[in-house]
Amino acid sequence: MTHSFKRMPDQVCGSLAGAAASPTTCVDGAGTVDVVRSCADGTAALDPLFRRPTDPTTGLFTGPWEQVDDGGCPEDPAVTVAMTAEDFRRLPLVPSTPSYQPVDGRGLVNKPLIVYTDPAPQTLATTVLGVPVTVRATPVQYAWDFGDGASPLVTTDPGAPYPDDTVSRPYAVPGEYAVRLTTTWRGEFRVSGTGPWTPVDGTATTTSAPFTATVEEAIPRLVAGP
Repeated sequence: MTHSFKRMPDQVCGSLAGAAASPTTCVDGAGTVDVVRSCADGTAALDPLFRRPTDPTTGLFTGPWEQVDDGGCPEDPAVTVAMTAEDFRRLPLVPSTPSYQPVDGRGLVNKPLIVYTDPAPQTLATTVLGVPVTVRATPVQYAWDFGDGASPLVTTDPGAPYPDDTVSRPYAVPGEYAVRLTTTWRGEFRVSGTGPWTPVDGTATTTSAPFTATVEEAIPRLVAGP
């Protein structure tokens, strides 16, 4: 089960002057008015935060809204920040860059094409529910599609160049193949770049632009001389 989050304003019955917050329907035809509060810097305070259980498969609500916090200013420690998997997937993550050997992408039939990438995390700044946060995305899985019709090679190993290579695949047939790398990222966030890292419930994926592997067949011949 996952949750959807939304900030919604407090409302009072009648005019703001002397009015008290009312959780029930206004009487005597009085309308409701949104409560607007200000922070010390003159900006509007955040509205109270509500959450609602959501079916992760259908995206449909499965229960009522429930209040999580009373709102406040972004720097207020009582203000709740909740980053969803959808928030994380909307971030402009940079796809992992595939590296390969031979460096020109040319190889021989039945000889492995060595692949690897940089496992360094990415750090991004964004705003979640009105609060500035720092997000750290760390690669946790790599799926190499070698373009030969076989299932991608899925691994948690980013690989390494020769002679320490750990991820590779040979081709059985000559030809040109478009190779792509899909990376799965795990997210964490913290408010205003300080405090503890909080994990994001879910992952995001990126897919690199393809590079071309050219596979050729070499015929051995006996020759005279050294």
